[in-house]
Amino acid sequence: MINKRPQDEILSGMDEAARQAKEDFDKLPEETKKTVAVWMRKWYLKAGYRRLGRIMVSYAKGLETKGKVDST
Repeated sequence: MINKRPQDEILSGMDEAARQAKEDFDKLPEETKKTVAVWMRKWYLKAGYRRLGRIMVSYAKGLETKGKVDST
């Protein structure tokens, strides 16, 4: 039988990951944050966050494959 974590534990982990992502985002250069924020604001109602996230992850994976970015 598969042992599933309770939903509140999963959501708590996601909340913690979001907090860490926010800290990481806050360390980005202001111009980078502005560029990403304007792009997200332009498209999120039409495309949705999930689709936009997939675009960003796909782009990042492409950079990793080309050795142009550190994935950490």
